[in-house]
Amino acid sequence: MSEAIENLSVILLTLRKKLIVVAAVLFAGVSLSFQFTGPLIERMKEDLLPEGAKLVYVSPLEVMMLKLKLSFIIGLLLVLPFIAFYAYRAVSRRFSFRNPIQVGKSQFVLLSAGAIVMFALGASYAYFFMLPLFLDYLYLNAAGSGVTATYSIFKFISFAAAGTALFGLIFELPIVLTFLTRNGFIQYSTLVTYRKHIYIVFLVIGAIITPPDVLSQVMVAVPMIIFFEISLVIVRILGVKNKVSKPDSSLS
Repeated sequence: MSEAIENLSVILLTLRKKLIVVAAVLFAGVSLSFQFTGPLIERMKEDLLPEGAKLVYVSPLEVMMLKLKLSFIIGLLLVLPFIAFYAYRAVSRRFSFRNPIQVGKSQFVLLSAGAIVMFALGASYAYFFMLPLFLDYLYLNAAGSGVTATYSIFKFISFAAAGTALFGLIFELPIVLTFLTRNGFIQYSTLVTYRKHIYIVFLVIGAIITPPDVLSQVMVAVPMIIFFEISLVIVRILGVKNKVSKPDSSLS
């Protein structure tokens, strides 16, 4: 009993240290990025606001809350690698007796560099290609109905920022799924089996971050589905090279 309590104390102490690191990185990221949210909002307005549309604020604290939200998104993106690393360490220790995981420094550097590149590609795709087309479509659709487009600055910038960050994370799928399949955490056949369920998740995400319009939801969800299929192809080539499991001698 005393040994169990001692082990629990060690686990809680380790967890506390990790939470302190995560909280410190998050706080630093939010604090530093808050200084640059003003120019960032101005830049996003110039790049993404359709010609003829206007931005307004409808409450005194709206702009301040928008800056806080943007800085929190940036801080969360900065802290995600730490969370992923801690989760990887915890899971690898938990399952090390069944499937040892070995990631050398060179592999870790390659994984990190690949993750940064893929996130940049996904964010660039959303910011420079998908969002301008999507927002212009919504604007022209409203203008065709004789409606003047006047957007809340909080909702407009929040939507653009969320879409950019979301697609940056979506583009991480090949790396994440390849890592998981190569190390035996998930099987390629499982991804194929639950493919339709994953499609539904993408549609739900599209419904959450878009206006209540079916076409808008589809325009967001379809690129996610396409990229998931691309990820499956990459996983099939690179991610299923797991070691052939040897029969358990204890069963013989």
